[in-house]
Amino acid sequence: MERRPQWTGLTDEEIVERQIGRKPRGFLRVATRCPFGLPETIVTRPVLREDGGTSPERRVKPFPTVFWLTCPGAVRAVSELEALGYVRELQRRLAGDASAFEAYREATRSYANYRLSLLPADEAARLAAEHPGQYEVVARSGIGGVLGKPDAAGIKCLHAHYADYLARGTNPIGKWVRELLVEKARGELGPPERRQAPRPRRAPRGEE
Repeated sequence: MERRPQWTGLTDEEIVERQIGRKPRGFLRVATRCPFGLPETIVTRPVLREDGGTSPERRVKPFPTVFWLTCPGAVRAVSELEALGYVRELQRRLAGDASAFEAYREATRSYANYRLSLLPADEAARLAAEHPGQYEVVARSGIGGVLGKPDAAGIKCLHAHYADYLARGTNPIGKWVRELLVEKARGELGPPERRQAPRPRRAPRGEE
């Protein structure tokens, strides 16, 4: 599909600014595009340096969200999943699926490694020496900025997991979100509790 006429002549960063309603912080590049050729997810800088902080520590701000979902339609659709209760549902599903949980742990590790790789080596070394707390966030936090050992309770923001899946294709949570969005587009998606309800048992013949 061709780019929509109202976006013609704009840079990717300018389009993202219109998508999210403000200038994107830490914009590096577009990671994926929608069928119209517009930005869908972007890659962001892992560290922002801000003027006006009261201390050097506060002027260095980690930005742990590597892949940022910017497509307005996708953002709305994922927000609707969250409002229906699918954060808790996917936490429950992950806790009961050993294979998916291991894939989630690996996605979390590689996400942190990718984030750190976005920093030049000298800048990473300086951050570790001068601001070890901020370095820990950049180097160790998982998808969505959650610190600590990956677990099912660490699933907080489906937007972050879906953006990671779109960009890298390895996040099982993001894959489940994609499947739910397909169901939603078909009009087949209901609240999580409806999906969990067991089918009624049919009485044996002679008991009906």
